[in-house]
Amino acid sequence: MKTALATVLIAFACLSASAFAFRSGDEKTLTDKQLTSIRESIISNLKDECCDIRTSTLQLVIELRQAYPTLDLDYAIIPIMNVLKSDDVPGLRILAACALNCFDSDMGRYAVTRRALYDSNDRVAHHCAALMRSWTVKALPEGIAENAW
Repeated sequence: MKTALATVLIAFACLSASAFAFRSGDEKTLTDKQLTSIRESIISNLKDECCDIRTSTLQLVIELRQAYPTLDLDYAIIPIMNVLKSDDVPGLRILAACALNCFDSDMGRYAVTRRALYDSNDRVAHHCAALMRSWTVKALPEGIAENAW
């Protein structure tokens, strides 16, 4: 568990250091070593027993997606879908749905839609349904969304 926590902290340090390097919207590239470390950390930490590690890792994925929109993080979609489907903590399932929302992928949308329909927790189902509605509004042509509601 200590190595997993250390890995999360290293990944956050890399992200924080690179975030300060941004100037006027320029995207700074990560090294191959950093990408490999981040990939291994995300995959292993999403399976960790500690809820805090899984939470930090999901937040890291969201922040990486925002800081590096062109970075290929698709390897994280399936592990995040597993958290969304089977994690015992409802708040963590909601965070997983938010992380999948950042990917804007068909697989992620399908997983969030299924949770909106079939999750045993009303709060999780409600948040997933809200994400579904936001995707619908994004997909509508400009001006239609205002009149539809």
